[in-house]
Amino acid sequence: MTSFWRSGPLPAPIAGVAAGLWAALTGLVITVVLTLLVWIFAAGESASDTAMRVGSDIWLVAHGTPFAVGAGVWSLLPWGWLVFPGVTLWAAGRWVAHRAAIAHPRTLLVASASLAGTYAVIGLLAALYGTMAGASAMPVRAVLHTGAVAFVVSAAAIVWRAKLAPELLAKLWALARPAVAAIAVLTAGAAVLLVAALLAGHSAVGAALQVIDPGLVGGIALFIGWLGYLPTSLMWALSYATGAGVEVAGVTVTPASPFAERIELIGLNLLPTTPQVWWLIGVVVPVTAGVVLSRLAGPASSIRGWLIARTAAVAFVLIAVDLWWAVSVGQLGEGRLASVGPPPIVIAILIGAVVVGVLLEYLATWALRWWRNRHVIDLTQVSDTEDTEDVSA
Repeated sequence: MTSFWRSGPLPAPIAGVAAGLWAALTGLVITVVLTLLVWIFAAGESASDTAMRVGSDIWLVAHGTPFAVGAGVWSLLPWGWLVFPGVTLWAAGRWVAHRAAIAHPRTLLVASASLAGTYAVIGLLAALYGTMAGASAMPVRAVLHTGAVAFVVSAAAIVWRAKLAPELLAKLWALARPAVAAIAVLTAGAAVLLVAALLAGHSAVGAALQVIDPGLVGGIALFIGWLGYLPTSLMWALSYATGAGVEVAGVTVTPASPFAERIELIGLNLLPTTPQVWWLIGVVVPVTAGVVLSRLAGPASSIRGWLIARTAAVAFVLIAVDLWWAVSVGQLGEGRLASVGPPPIVIAILIGAVVVGVLLEYLATWALRWWRNRHVIDLTQVSDTEDTEDVSA
């Protein structure tokens, strides 16, 4: 006998609820278990209810949920951790697309909404359970963040698995492909700048690690935590090296305007205390991204087509840079760390440099075409013609 579970496609709401429960509980359990392991082997303390509360809070942090810490707010979060819940939500979305036989946009919305709603309920329970004396997640923000992440990721997975609107996706990819390449160039260039900053400030980082003395397990946990802040670190490096600077403790630090004294906080202690104008060479990164974008956009049969392709790609880059900047600013508490991150002007600088790269690629292409098609005068033929005319005369 076949059970109801295997007798045919499940209704979209039921499949969404089941997948939401599985994704939320799986991610939550894995996070709590890993937290307990670090709690035992790194901190040297036995497993306790506090460790489990910290684990649930870490799971919420991975969804970008801000926390109230004392009188301040912790909103500059390790957004790189979003990869971990993204994996479980993507798998859940693919399962829903298969198990509920999603074939219509309306069913897609119902399935994604039911999955996200269930996921958000677990997020609310985790926020209420993880409340401690010194820090607590904001319940409303926990519901909004977990629900939004679950809806976006699961909907994308369902669309991908069910192959809904393949022609539209192909057209979007054709428009977005140059922008993706440009963003990859920005990311790679920022990574080079960050490595240079780490090499230049290795003594300060080493001194901070000696003070912390995390040990093996604690060091691994610290490295995972730093990976969460990798997107933020890349944007900070890019903002600093393009002249926009980084705002910390109410002061905007730029290569020409350094800190008066070093902040002894790992990561922030990389900001120099002496002028280093040569860092402004980082503006080459977004200009190069613009050149790559224009090259991949390809030639066009008309000026209108040329403008549409590049304008659409630059618009995609603008959206990505806006989101990148948004996850790179926030608060680390109260007082001096109430506002931390690159100023908004970095968005204008990056997009402006990308546009400059597009124009440079256009001018270089035009100059190369002119050089190849220039009219070359053969002096030998001119000389032969003159001799013939003299003989005829």
